Order: sequence, then C-alpha cells, then structure tokens
Amino acid sequence: MKKIKNIKIALVCTSGGHFEQMTNLSDFYNRYNHFWITNRNRQTESQLESERKYYIQMAHFKAPWSYLHQLAPVLKVYAREKPTHALSTGSGRTAFIPFLVARLSGIRFLYIDTFSRVKGYSKFGTFLLKSGHHIFTQWNDPGNGRAKYIGPIFKKIDEFSKNSDRNHIFITVGTRNEPFPRLIQAIEELKRKGAVNEKVIVQAGYTKYDSDCLEIFDFCTPERIDELILNAKLVVTQESAGIGTKCLKYNTKFIVMPREYRCGELPAKSDMNEDLHLKLEEMGYTKVVRSTEELRAAIESVDELKSGFEFDNKLAMATLEKIMEEV
Repeated sequence: MKKIKNIKIALVCTSGGHFEQMTNLSDFYNRYNHFWITNRNRQTESQLESERKYYIQMAHFKAPWSYLHQLAPVLKVYAREKPTHALSTGSGRTAFIPFLVARLSGIRFLYIDTFSRVKGYSKFGTFLLKSGHHIFTQWNDPGNGRAKYIGPIFKKIDEFSKNSDRNHIFITVGTRNEPFPRLIQAIEELKRKGAVNEKVIVQAGYTKYDSDCLEIFDFCTPERIDELILNAKLVVTQESAGIGTKCLKYNTKFIVMPREYRCGELPAKSDMNEDLHLKLEEMGYTKVVRSTEELRAAIESVDELKSGFEFDNKLAMATLEKIMEEV
C-alpha cells in the first residue's frame, strides 16, 4: 500500500487489551507512515515482528518516579522519528509521557478512551479532559462536549471457522504481573467435584499454579490465544476488554470473574476500575461472578447467554481519516 506523504503517526498503547484495540485500526494507520511505542511481551513481539517499534517500560501512578524512566527513551524516539501525530488507545501507564512530549513538541495527540469504560472515563481520559484536551469515546456521553463519540473501534470478523468438537473450557488471567490464583482455584474445585466435565486449559500468566486436572501454561502467542477462544465451549476471564471482545467477535460464550484489590490481585483500588463486563451482563452477553458458587451457577446456565454482538468501526475510521485530511 502506498503511504500518504507528510504524515507520520506514533501509535502509543499499553500491551494487552489497549494494544488489541489499536490493532483494530490497522486499515487506518497502514495508510500512513507509522511506528509503535508500546511494552515488550509475547503479544507485541509476535504481532509487531515486521513493524517499526520502540519498547518502553510501563509506569504506575503509585510509583511516580517510574514515569521519569520513560522520558529519555520517548524524547529519543520522537527526535528520531519526527511524528506529525500521535494516536493512543491508552493506558496512561504508557501514554502519559508520550502525551506530554507531544504537547511540548506541537505534535497533535489523538486519544481514544478504552472500550472497557462505559460510564465515565479511564484515569488517563479523565486527566486529559481536565487538562482541556479533547478525547474520543467508544460509548456515547452527550453531556461532555470534549468527549466525541466515535463508536467501538473493533473491526468485525467476516469469516471464521470453528472446530466441530469444541470440548474445552479456556481460563485466562491475562498478562498482569499480579497473580490471580482465586480464579484457577475456583475452576479446579468445580473440576474435581464433577461440576465441570470438559477439558480445562488455563493461561496462568504470572500466577504460579500446579494442578493434575488442569492443563496450564503461562504465556503463548496471540494467535494461539485466538485459537483457544475461537474453539472453546466457554471462556472464563478477568474483566478484560481484549479477551471479552474476542469472545464477542468469535461468538464464544464467556464468564467474567473480576480481580479484587482486597485479595491482592490488583496494586491499587482504582486499577481496572472498569464497567464493561457489567454492561455486557446487563445486555445478556456474559455473567459476572465473584465466587466459586457463582461460577458454578453461571456455567450451569451458560446456554442462556447471547452471542452475535455487532461491531462496526466505520465511524471511528472516518473520523480519524478526516483529521488526517486537515493537515
């Protein structure tokens, strides 16, 4: 594809669900010269193998000095690449310093708030609004003139083929550093009691867990995750917009067990303060559970869940392309 001259976009996002959301805009950013600022893990290494990319460490507001470690690398990247625009899907753990440098450098910074926040905004989105910056949202909030609705940025999958013998349940705790054994313990208990008869495959991430009745691995490629979700009878996940939307796109039924700060599964009470899973439960697409017994009940009634959520990122694509035409 021939690139449009005089435009270069820095694609800025945290790994995980934020990265997954950005990749859904590939039909847009592939029209322009672009490069990535993100975090290194198996997901980004696999999907950015042929892309120009720069990896920085994630920061956290509970350790404000960690943002300073990003400053020199980001300054160096901007000086080398000289972007005209920066496009970010969050989070602030990766995008805050690139935003500040862009603002000081006169680079137009475009921010799309996460799909996982239905009511209100992410911490980074709230910060941008309070600083007078406009943002784009994937859920409509007509009460805020600086928050422009562009709809979901997730791209529809037109064709996919499921295996006929979908006989496994896939459990995923994501890529966060904090362990989440409570979810794995719950599914193991149900498996041992005979409440779950299917083979259970667990992506445990940084959670160290041994079991003789579960098939457990730590990390794998995004392609393997897609395959496990596509051909699962059921997925049980933390409150992840990335995994949840994959389930919706593949018409795979899923249950959400949110992480809890009080259980040591999050570093701060405000982390993952998301409400997408609650909205999807209200719409009938998932069940939200917080205990082993609630998980048992949700598995028993899983056939009642809806599938076929419609994604359409045409408005988002048209909005971003119009902004590029303003140059």
